[in-house]
This record gives sequence, C-alpha cells and structure tokens, in this order.
Amino acid sequence: MKQSLIIIMLVLLAGARTASGYEIVVVKSGNETPMEQVVRSFAEKFVNLLPAHGVKSIEPHRFQEIDLSENPIKSAVQQQILEARPDLILTLGRNALLAVRDISEIPIVFLLVVAPEIIIEDRDNITGVNLDIPATLQFCELTRLLPQVRRIGVIYNTAHSAMDIQQARRGRPDLQFVALHAQSTREVPSLLEELHDKVDLIWLLPDLIVTNPQILESYFLFSFKNKVPVLAFSQKYLKSGAAIVVTFDLEAMGEQAAVMAARILRGTPVSSVPPTDISRVKTIVNPTVVRKLQLDITVEEP
Repeated sequence: MKQSLIIIMLVLLAGARTASGYEIVVVKSGNETPMEQVVRSFAEKFVNLLPAHGVKSIEPHRFQEIDLSENPIKSAVQQQILEARPDLILTLGRNALLAVRDISEIPIVFLLVVAPEIIIEDRDNITGVNLDIPATLQFCELTRLLPQVRRIGVIYNTAHSAMDIQQARRGRPDLQFVALHAQSTREVPSLLEELHDKVDLIWLLPDLIVTNPQILESYFLFSFKNKVPVLAFSQKYLKSGAAIVVTFDLEAMGEQAAVMAARILRGTPVSSVPPTDISRVKTIVNPTVVRKLQLDITVEEP
C-alpha cells in the first residue's frame, strides 16, 4: 500500500536565526477540512511559541503527516513513526489515537477525540485537548440566545457523561436539568418520550451511547413534533435539525495543543501537562429550524 507522507516546512521569520528544529509526526484519522484547519493552527502557534534562536542549526521545525485513510494498518503506522523517531506525535481523531496509543517512548498530544480517557487509561505519555465543551460555556451562550429557557432535558450514560451533568448543575443552579440515564442506545427513543411537556430544550451530549447514528433521528423528530429545540455540540448536527450548536473553535484547539506541545518539548513531563478543556467556543444558529420551531432568536443570516 502506498504510504502518504507530506513534509511541511515551516520557514521562520525573515532575518531571524534558526533553532534546532523539532520533528513532529501528525497522525490524522482522515483528510477532512476540520483536521487541516487544526493542523494549520497548531503549526502557526508552535512556531510562535518556539521561535528561532541560536546558531548551531539551520533546520526549521518539520512536520510529517500520516493519513490513516490512506495508511490504515496500525502496525505499519507504528513502525513508520518509530523509524522516524520524532520528538512528539500529534493525533487528530479517535482512530489516530488508537493507532499510536501503544507507543510509550514518545510524547503524544491528541485532538478531536470523544471520550479519550477510555483510550489513554493510565498512559503517562499522552495528553491533549478534550473534545467536551464545558457546560458553563454552552449554557452561557444558550442564555444569551434563549433567556426564557429554564428546563433542560438530557439523556446520558453514567459511565460516559455523569461529570457533564454534575458540572452543569453546579455551574447553572438557576436551570432545572431533567436528566435521564440510558443504559443502552435502544432506550433513548422511549426516554425522549418521557421528556414530553417537561422540558424547554434538549441538550445533546457527546456521549457514545446517546449519539449513536442509529438513534440520532429520534432527537430531531422529538424536537419538531414538540417544538423543543436541540442544543448540540457539533456543527454536523445542524443539517439534521439542531437549532443551536455551541461547538469547539478549531483554531483555538490547535493553539491550545501547540501550547501543550511546547511545554513538553521544553522539558515539562507529559504527566505534568494534563488533558485540558477547550477555552473558546463558536456558536451557530440554524435559521431554518429557528423559524420552524417559532423561536424568539435574533438570527444573523450567514
């Protein structure tokens, strides 16, 4: 199988002296536009954080990209990385992190992974930016757009999302959270029916059980039938019928990962750079859904 290896050369500012360049392998689960945006943001921030200094080396930082959609064999990917002997591995997406998790001698920074704790377990060489959006940021945006909303319906699995519910209740005691536990995906449609006439909004969590593609349609059918908007965490749910999306800012995520990588490469142990929540969000309103649900939101058309 032909392996795709793209070398990205980052040229430092004109007139500046160059430093010893770091070797970073970027492993991507695919070649989607969001991943390209994150890599670009990471690279730009990384150069700013570790600017040129010294005169012993003339090499800039170097990035090698491995796209798993072209090179899906885990053992081959690991062998390629070990032969390259990079200073750090940046992974984008769940499959990318799974492909390199067994590499213990190289620092790994992850991005765009739902429930990364299930994968990294007790590995002390892995850290990154959590894909979860802090509830405080989500509901701050919700209150700005829909201040009349008070009853929040949410279906969750205890093993995956209990902390999200606790955080939301602590951060917004003025809101009532009607939280129903789902042990399996099959239970979600019936649990949604239990929320009929009890909630003003449905909060969709990045929970592996409740966001299973097989039952996602249930959320949006409930939404249109009962005129209850869905607050989601990813832009992809806008086409399905989400009214509001409070999602991660890709540029900010790349910058956060670069800050973590720079700390590690300066000598801070990975165990002292724990996974962090995103610091900035992007809010998008679906004007078509807003009109259908007759919501009182001022929508700026794109």
